[in-house]
Amino acid sequence: MLRSKITGVFIFFFFSLASCTPEPSFLKETGSPAGVPLDPDLPFSQYVQESIKNIEHILRDIRFADGASPYLGGYTAAQAAKMRGPFEILPEISSTGPGKGKGFLLIHGLTHSPYRMRNIADSLHQAYPNGTIRAVLLPGHGTVAGDSLTMRHTDWMAITEYGVRSFEQMETISDLYLVGFSTGTALAIRHLQNTPQRPKIKGLILISTALKAKTWAAFLCPCLRRVKDWLATFQERDAAQYESFSVNAGAEFFLLTRNIMKRKTPIDVPVLMAVSADDETIDAQAARQFFCDRVTARRRALIWYASRHAGRNIDPPCEDIKEVKPGPVDREFQGTAYRFANYAHTALSMSPADPHYGVNGKYHQCKAYDTPPDMEDFNKCQKGSAKTIFGEKDIASKAAQKELGYDYWRRGSFNPDYPRLERAIICFADEACDLQRSLDDQ
Repeated sequence: MLRSKITGVFIFFFFSLASCTPEPSFLKETGSPAGVPLDPDLPFSQYVQESIKNIEHILRDIRFADGASPYLGGYTAAQAAKMRGPFEILPEISSTGPGKGKGFLLIHGLTHSPYRMRNIADSLHQAYPNGTIRAVLLPGHGTVAGDSLTMRHTDWMAITEYGVRSFEQMETISDLYLVGFSTGTALAIRHLQNTPQRPKIKGLILISTALKAKTWAAFLCPCLRRVKDWLATFQERDAAQYESFSVNAGAEFFLLTRNIMKRKTPIDVPVLMAVSADDETIDAQAARQFFCDRVTARRRALIWYASRHAGRNIDPPCEDIKEVKPGPVDREFQGTAYRFANYAHTALSMSPADPHYGVNGKYHQCKAYDTPPDMEDFNKCQKGSAKTIFGEKDIASKAAQKELGYDYWRRGSFNPDYPRLERAIICFADEACDLQRSLDDQ
C-alpha cells in the first residue's frame, strides 16, 4: 500500500514537470534579453533608447505575430515597450523650481518593470523639477517572461551599479537617493552594504521592502530550477510586466537576499520605508525588524500599513513607525466607488489615478480566475461589479468572502494612501522638511 502511494506521488510529480502541451513562445528565451551595458560609461539616454528599441522588436516578433494586441487595454507594441523600458526625466531647462543638485535612481521589483515606479517619478518631478530622475530595467525583464529563465541577481546588482555610476559622473548632482520597490529595495540595500563609501547617496526610499520571501520554501528554488522551469504560468495579459513566475526568478531573489538580514552593517544614511502587514510576497515582520535593528540614521521613518487581523499587528518594537489603519471597505475616488480590503504588496507604489493600474485603470488583476478553458469567472472579474473588491491574496478564502461580502477579488494594484506616501517621499528628499509631521498630515 505504501509503495503504491509513493509511486503515485512520483507519477504526479513527473507529469507536473513535463507536459505534452507545447509551450507558448513567450515562455521561451528570446536570445536577446535586457542586460547590462557593456560600456559602463554608456550615456543613460542611449541605454534607454536601445533598451526600448530591443523590447519593442521582441514584442512585435513574439507577442504581436498575428497583429492583435495580447494585452488588456489593447496596447500597441510601442506603447508596451515604453511602459516596460527604462526611462529618464531630465531637469526642466526653464524651471526655477527646487531640485537642483538632486538625483533619484529608481529600481523596480521582480517580474515587474520601471512602470511600477512611474507614479513616484512623476511625483518627484513635479516637486523637484530641477532634479534628474532615472529608472533602470533589471536584466531579464521587460521583454517576455521566458527571459526570466536565465536571469541572474548579479546582473541586477550590476545594473544598479551602472545607474549609481551614471549619477556619480554628473558634477551637477550632489544628492542621490535610491528609490526601490520590492526586489529593488534589496538591491539598494545590498549596494550600500557592499560599497558604503558612496558620498553622493543621501538616502534610501524602500517601498514594499523585500528582505526575505514570505514563503519558507524559497530556499528550495535554487535546487528546484534544475528540474522545473515555472511555478506559475499565465497568458501574459499585462502590458507593463510579466505575469508568469519562473523558478529561476525565485531562486535569484533568494540568492540576492539570503545574507541581508545576517549582515550587521548598520544603514547610517536616512531611510524611508513603506510596508504592508498583510503582504503575501515578502516577510513584512523581517522588513520591520531590519528597520528597527539596522537603520541607525536619525532621519528615518516606516509607514506600516496595518492589517485588519490583530495577530499581524505586533506592537511597534521601535520609534519612527507611522501606523496607517486599514480604513473603510467602501471608498470613492474622483467620483468612482470601489471596495478595498487591505494593502497588497503590488499596490504601494501606484496612485489610484494611474491609467493602467489605478481605480479606473485598463488592467484588472484577476489571475486567480485565469483558469482556461473555463474563463467565465475571469471575464466576470474583469467586468467587475459593485461587490468586487481590491486586496491582498489572503482575502481569497471562503471566510474572507463571507466577511467582506464580495463576488470577485482583484489583487490590489494601487495605493489608496498614495497621497501620504507621496508627501513623505517629497519631504524625505528635503532635509529641512519635518518627516514625521508630513506623515501625520491628512
